[in-house]
Amino acid sequence: MAVLFSAVKLTANNNQVEFLASGIPRDADDLEGWTAYEDFMDKLDSGQEIGVHVEAYLYGEGGTVKATTEEVAYFTMRAGVDEKFLHDHCDNIEDANFTIHLSPDEMYGVKLEL
Repeated sequence: MAVLFSAVKLTANNNQVEFLASGIPRDADDLEGWTAYEDFMDKLDSGQEIGVHVEAYLYGEGGTVKATTEEVAYFTMRAGVDEKFLHDHCDNIEDANFTIHLSPDEMYGVKLEL
């Protein structure tokens, strides 16, 4: 089985964070629940735009499955020990970019209902 996960980079003004996530995030909903994403968003002011760059990777061969939380943690550990892990041991299959607009009445890109 090939395990699908992504390297995600969030940028807002001079703030930036990078982390790994399961699957291929394509919008804010796909990033919710990841601690690095939520911690980053908590530090931002409303009205900011967050640029998101996603690099999707496969680890292994055969049919594709989304990485579990445990597998993402393992890949994060491997990438921390070997800075070339993603490029030397994984296949980059896709890159994607999108923007999250953090407006005053939204939190994590989702409109709040009152």
